[in-house]
Amino acid sequence: MRNRCRLGGNVHGHSISFSRDQNRRALTPPTPVPHPKGVVDWMGISANGVTKPRFVQPGTKINSKYYIEKILKPFIKDDYCRLYPNGDAVLHEDSAPSYASRVTQKFRTDRQVQLLDAKQS
Repeated sequence: MRNRCRLGGNVHGHSISFSRDQNRRALTPPTPVPHPKGVVDWMGISANGVTKPRFVQPGTKINSKYYIEKILKPFIKDDYCRLYPNGDAVLHEDSAPSYASRVTQKFRTDRQVQLLDAKQS
């Protein structure tokens, strides 16, 4: 029964375990693999369906230009017309600077994309 006793853990995202009958000095810990600390994505969910997720590369500065070019334009091209052929979608965004900037507001207004007013949320 003693030989079945196991001690386990997690090292750099890899599961490891030791049993009493193993020589711990002979074990080699797994090689660490670097991973980003987090993932940033943009995605929409509605009664009409789900948008394609848009992932942001780690370390990318999300300014108005990036948000318009990499998020809003692909959303309008790929998802907006498919999910809302009548153009009656209303976006809900937080107050991130890239969302709230005058440049982004003008882009949405020029394309008649409605935004849920913060007072309505």
